[in-house]
Amino acid sequence: MNNEQVKPYERVQLFSGGGSRFGYYLGSYAALVSHDLAPDIIVGTCGGSLSAYLVQLAPDPKDLQALMCSRELYRVITAIRHVAPDEANKRLKLRYMTHALKRWRLSKQRDNGQGQRQADSYERLLNELQQLAMFRIDNEQYWLDELSRFAASDNGSAADKTTPEIAIIASRLYQASTDGLYNEKTTLQELLFAPPCLANLPNFASGLADGQMTSPAHTFANGRIHSSVKVQTQWDFAPVIRASMADMYYLPPTHITELGWCLGGVINLTPIELACQLGDSVFAETKAGYDPWLAAPAIQRVFGFDPNERLAVVHGYQPMRKPSHATSNHHQLHWLPFADNEQQLRGQNVQKRFNLKQMTVELIHSDYDSFVQQMQAQWQYGYQRTASYIQQHKL
Repeated sequence: MNNEQVKPYERVQLFSGGGSRFGYYLGSYAALVSHDLAPDIIVGTCGGSLSAYLVQLAPDPKDLQALMCSRELYRVITAIRHVAPDEANKRLKLRYMTHALKRWRLSKQRDNGQGQRQADSYERLLNELQQLAMFRIDNEQYWLDELSRFAASDNGSAADKTTPEIAIIASRLYQASTDGLYNEKTTLQELLFAPPCLANLPNFASGLADGQMTSPAHTFANGRIHSSVKVQTQWDFAPVIRASMADMYYLPPTHITELGWCLGGVINLTPIELACQLGDSVFAETKAGYDPWLAAPAIQRVFGFDPNERLAVVHGYQPMRKPSHATSNHHQLHWLPFADNEQQLRGQNVQKRFNLKQMTVELIHSDYDSFVQQMQAQWQYGYQRTASYIQQHKL
């Protein structure tokens, strides 16, 4: 895609990760709306894909806040649980611990490339991700069904005009076919679930065609990640959100019939290049670095690249140029200051606890009243940081 062509949207917002602190994206979105800067499209990855879906259901901030604090969403979140003691035997738990140590060790062997050359077969990596995932979702097939009653379309056609388009990033395990046979070498491919309307725009449709979009992560792991992005314009929210959230060793991969085994959006957690191609004005977030003990080695093990190297490129990204019609700083890349969200929202999210006796990482869900307080704290953090940025930069 060409950065100089007419862009299909005026404003883009990225919901890039967030985990159980996903509520700050909703507050940030509400601040943009209240300052007449509502995004025309939201690109969600990982936990941010769930936030994007909530906005799609309830684009009006008042309705969105009610949805965020609803018992329905509380049940969705508490359906995510750790693996129960009787679901994983001691041998499997020991395997998880030894694999975590192995991933850390391999991540340090950067000088001779050993970390990237540990490319297992398709079946071996799939088995590892399925068996060693720490968390599960109860009643997964119907996981998000309760939320559908909040759909904005129930309020009439006027609501649809204010609803941002949604795009979601995920990835899949991919085997290229050669003469009817599948290669043993595992490749991962970035997935873009794009709004159907993009495929109908003359100046943009060719850029969405398979093979035309290049995955940024390919530059960092060209032996592991397919160069092109697989684009889907016909898709359903529930399986796609589940796929985007299926990041390494947290939730296991999920199967989508036409795509195969899919896993998380961390392959391109902050798709800044895509965002700047989609719109004139982009609202993204600064992010803290990945911890070197668990997160970075896990990403390098599965996807084959150092996420902190990719993050440095993201934070240093500069669009090719401002559009010719830009007359103010409305038309540019805006970095919202959220890198300290883990510190500022400590205790205001789902807690994790290592159980030494059971050798599991436990999720500690709060009761409903505490959940509401946590969501409100996250909303306020996102709203205030975004409103302050808008005022400071006179947007």
